[in-house]
Amino acid sequence: MGARRDAGSGAGAGATAASAAYPAHWEADIALSDGSAAHLRPILPSDADALQRFHTAQSEHSRYLRFFAPMPELSPRDLTRFTVVDHRDRVALIVLIGEDIVAVGRFDRLEGTSEAEVAFNVADSQQGKGLGSVLLEHLAAAARERGVATFVADVLPQNSRMINVFTDAGFDVRRTYDDGVVVVEFSIDPTERSRAVIAEREHRAEARAMERMLHPASLAVLGVSSHRDSMGGRILRHIEQAGYDGELHVVARDALELQGHSTYSRIADVPGPVDLAVIALARAEDCIAAVEECGRAGVRAVLLPTEAFAETSGSGAAGGRGADPSGAGERPSLQRRLVGAARREGVRVLGPGSLGFLRTGEHSLNASLVPHLPRAGGVALAGQSGALSAMLLGGVESRGIGVHEFVSVGNRADVSLNDTLQHWQDDEDVRVIALSLESMGNPRKFTRIARRITRKRPLVVLRPPGTTTAAPPGHDVRSSQLPRRALDQVLLSAGVVPTLSVDQLTDVVDALDRQGVPPGDRVGLLANTAALGESLRGAADAAGLRVVRDERRALLSTDPRFVERAFTSLAALGEVDVVVLAVLDALGEDLSASLARMARTARGADVRLVVCAVTDLDRFESLERATRADDEMPPLHPTPVLAVRAAAGMLAARRGAVGGDEPALREGIDREAARRIVQTEISAPGAPGTAPRALDQERTSALLETYGLHLLPSRTVADADDAVRAASEIGYPIALKSTDPVLSHRSDLGGVRLDIPDAVQLRHAFAAMRRDLAFSSADLAVQAMAPPGIPVVVRSVEDPSLGPVLAFSLAGDATDLLDDVAYAIPPLDDESVTRLIDGPATSVKLRGHLGLPAADRARLEDLVIRVGLMAEDLPELHSLVLHPVVVGRGGCTIIGARAEVAQAPNRTDSLRRTLSGPASA
Repeated sequence: MGARRDAGSGAGAGATAASAAYPAHWEADIALSDGSAAHLRPILPSDADALQRFHTAQSEHSRYLRFFAPMPELSPRDLTRFTVVDHRDRVALIVLIGEDIVAVGRFDRLEGTSEAEVAFNVADSQQGKGLGSVLLEHLAAAARERGVATFVADVLPQNSRMINVFTDAGFDVRRTYDDGVVVVEFSIDPTERSRAVIAEREHRAEARAMERMLHPASLAVLGVSSHRDSMGGRILRHIEQAGYDGELHVVARDALELQGHSTYSRIADVPGPVDLAVIALARAEDCIAAVEECGRAGVRAVLLPTEAFAETSGSGAAGGRGADPSGAGERPSLQRRLVGAARREGVRVLGPGSLGFLRTGEHSLNASLVPHLPRAGGVALAGQSGALSAMLLGGVESRGIGVHEFVSVGNRADVSLNDTLQHWQDDEDVRVIALSLESMGNPRKFTRIARRITRKRPLVVLRPPGTTTAAPPGHDVRSSQLPRRALDQVLLSAGVVPTLSVDQLTDVVDALDRQGVPPGDRVGLLANTAALGESLRGAADAAGLRVVRDERRALLSTDPRFVERAFTSLAALGEVDVVVLAVLDALGEDLSASLARMARTARGADVRLVVCAVTDLDRFESLERATRADDEMPPLHPTPVLAVRAAAGMLAARRGAVGGDEPALREGIDREAARRIVQTEISAPGAPGTAPRALDQERTSALLETYGLHLLPSRTVADADDAVRAASEIGYPIALKSTDPVLSHRSDLGGVRLDIPDAVQLRHAFAAMRRDLAFSSADLAVQAMAPPGIPVVVRSVEDPSLGPVLAFSLAGDATDLLDDVAYAIPPLDDESVTRLIDGPATSVKLRGHLGLPAADRARLEDLVIRVGLMAEDLPELHSLVLHPVVVGRGGCTIIGARAEVAQAPNRTDSLRRTLSGPASA
């Protein structure tokens, strides 16, 4: 697939003096539409021989479509021109499977413009796997980073594949016909449709990969030995006991027969295709070699239960194959070597350290270390470490909850919890999804997928308690610079139900699986003793439930019909959506029959029922057995607090994701001007590379202006006379303040003098501040006075793990001491920004407090949305702090602003599809 100009001309025949450094952050592992994987990276001069092999292996027809000429082979001049690029105006990306190039994409900037000609070529053997669309996404992302705004291409009319790649990508494509050629032109700025196309293609590819892995038609186990308790022997036994109905093979070098199976000495000797290989070898080095052998034999999915990879990387989280073309650098960790081997061979890996996976139902499979299948049902479970995964599955089994599928991703070196969510998103047999979450390699992607999931079914997440975001050993992830609760708030906004223990998770999952999500948030409380009722109400208030009915009229009696009648009258009125019932058992008639009748009443009234039964141990265990045996029974708990906790989880699932898929847009934004400011600062002489570089006040103000944000005028002054001249230009009254970031907002520390009315008072204030702040070398500045209002702080930060994150708080010591800050991931819609601003407890002041008028929320929301758009659009914006922003009755005034820029990071969830792993970690 190609263009005429690329074949014979371009922006230069080689790398120029302005060549950029090798862009390692463009490297990525990618999922193909058939479920396999490949590696993408910028081209290198050393790729010339591989590029020639790729070219000559193409059919004559493909070569003609690419170059508009036969070109049986590339000349030495062509090879130099195609492999020696400047990574700026001439960019080329290649896709590798093994050591072979299977696709090439490139763009060449048209001289003196922001346009570039784009072309790509996909191997005939790899057509139909989505490589063209993936290349286009990555080329567009690289081009936007280099200041290119438009792609153009000349395409032969018969080259329908390439034309479809452009038109199906979601961009606004313009096509014209000129001299027998279709000329395609389109802006590469993302559109709502292009984002949706990327997300849908990513979903299909990753879901298909998981489908191939978790539903194999043929399976091979490597590492089975004559020892009955060997890891491979146990997994083989569990596969057989579960009644696997596919082809099952055993690979072992030291025996001809094991556990009744004839063995093969190598995976390559197994007849027919193998969909999944379980590599149960003890040594990490042997596992890596086995993955390579499996890939060469055509196996595209591997399960690795081996725990021998839990070492930390020695080379950092940003590297990947080709990240250091010189070959220097530290030796990669075993886990990175594993992923590198898998990517070279196009293999997806579950693990290492995975407990395995299992599936119940008609085509059951237990490819795990779990000794037996759980009860079949509609709950999908996934965990990371083997220990917590086993606890999660054990907790669900102990409650009698039916399981549809269970997956343990282990160290999530490749397959992650995001992949399991993609797999379960469209599975109609899944009613509830539950995860244990110890680390996150791509939180933005997780929340994006979770937002889609929670619109259809509940997603319950166990986040083990802790105060940091540190990952367990073997979890190779980027560390976050933000507090743990920043991620917690982001997860809440995606609609997940957070839990802190296995018991809490199973309580919530049990309630949701039995009864589904409540239709509303109105809660009714019912108890048959005053003391139980008081406990119930206290627990409900502590959980923040909206209690609309609180009934304590049911009599304590050996006849449970008194409670039944009270429940019926409460549920039948249509005034409640959830009833939490607390019953003190008078040891009369068996309660199980009574609870069954109330459950039928609840279903008829579309009311959810959660029960606390206070009774002796034997009767409670009898009730539990009856509940586990019948899915129509209501969930049962021994205390009011636990019953209320389960009800709160059901209601949290009802709230779902905050906001929609369409971010709020704003007029008056000049993205190109903003990019020019940022790029000029980053490429300026003396720029500190990847270290953040602070913008001066003039450039900060100019950057804000490009997004319709206006900084209150300010002038740095050298002496009192200079201050008087500046004040005369700005106009009295004025403020005099220190430019020190710590002092500039602290009148209590002498850093600010406000409402200075004239030149005489200004000279006195200047002299006093110079004297009082003699310890500080910072200058003083004169600034216009802002209208009265409530000071707030709006921040954005480019976090290594979460990407761009917004933070909002009110200004002042109380916020700093109590850390009363709300967080969100941009871009925001109107509902999301409202939730962000309402997040801090002190934001109640914005609604009017103690008789004061309410602040201008609409202007504040507009400002926060614009900051979010800037943070999303400019990955080079390392941080932005607007402090303070004074929110008055009729607008917002930005009094102070600080901005830092740095080289663009490799965002974990950008507008290009990537897999987890070292190259994209």
